[in-house]
Amino acid sequence: MITTGASMRARALNPIKKSVAPPKAAAASRPTPKAAFPPKATSEKPEVRVFVSYSHRDADARARLETHLAPLKRDGVTTWFDGDLNAGDKLDTEISRALRNAHVFVGLLSPDYLASNYCWKIEYRRAMNRRANRTMQVVAVVVRPCDWKSTSAAGFKLLPEDGKKATRWRSADDAYLNVAQGIRRVVATVRKELASKAITSPARKRPAGPKAVSKSAIKPQSPRSPKTVIAGARTARPPAAKPRAGRRKP
Repeated sequence: MITTGASMRARALNPIKKSVAPPKAAAASRPTPKAAFPPKATSEKPEVRVFVSYSHRDADARARLETHLAPLKRDGVTTWFDGDLNAGDKLDTEISRALRNAHVFVGLLSPDYLASNYCWKIEYRRAMNRRANRTMQVVAVVVRPCDWKSTSAAGFKLLPEDGKKATRWRSADDAYLNVAQGIRRVVATVRKELASKAITSPARKRPAGPKAVSKSAIKPQSPRSPKTVIAGARTARPPAAKPRAGRRKP
């Protein structure tokens, strides 16, 4: 086929475009899927252990108090009383251990509590000794009318408010609600103390490594002098001086 000059010029001006496949886009890195509910930065509250001291004749009062402390228990507070002991446990050993590990002591004052040597003279006295050492908070709760004003508890703030007996409130729930709110405030104080101790506690010291020796402390060794005698090597004796003329040998 013969092409004319006009057609050749048209081809030169409008070259035939080859169908070239568009370059493949670089595979974009898939973004990591976001969690539906991102975790919130929450700080764990330190556990606070409460030791409940009571006379067995006031078991109903202790059970009612435990019911009103349920919100605190869900908030990291654990309570202990002698009913948590298992069969075969040594009473004094386990009670002493629980009392030693507790942060808050709650004593349910009643005529039977004050008459009990174990409740008043052992548990309450041990708690007050720990309080004197600033290792425990002591809370006294008046659950029945008793002569607590003639005891050492009279010098402290009692619960319910102003030491009003729980049996003299409009309802028992009002009285134990007041007690639970008072214990909550004590727990908040204990948690602040535990948090401050955790912050100010000194970190463990790492074992000290070898001390760096400064260059100035290193003394350069002086070169061995020619007069240094090597052990085991024989040294040549210097030749004897010749006698001068006119002198005799001794």
